Amino acid sequence: MGRGRQKAKQQKIARKLKYLTTDTDYDELAKELNHQEPGSGSVDPFADVEDQYADKNADSVSTPAPADDLDDYAKWAAEAAAKATSGEMPVSNPAPKPRKPMPMPVPSALKRKKS
Repeated sequence: MGRGRQKAKQQKIARKLKYLTTDTDYDELAKELNHQEPGSGSVDPFADVEDQYADKNADSVSTPAPADDLDDYAKWAAEAAAKATSGEMPVSNPAPKPRKPMPMPVPSALKRKKS
């Protein structure tokens, strides 16, 4: 199926959804959403994972990573920052001086004639 036909079908469905008027019973919907079965409270799906990694996170926060674990770019960035703060970096050249403007050419018909 071509992209044009597919897009037309999607637009048709979107129009139906946009302009479709339905009578929604919001009270019934609220009851349905608030209804919970007994014994099933809100369960945190990540509770097990947090407990499993709680000890590892506490250790990693207290000890900084050794400098040997830095990759090449991080080492380069650290060296460049150290040079910039210590004054070892060469000073860049100042901006070039502005040039004199070129005279605008004037057509010969507009030039004054010498008498």
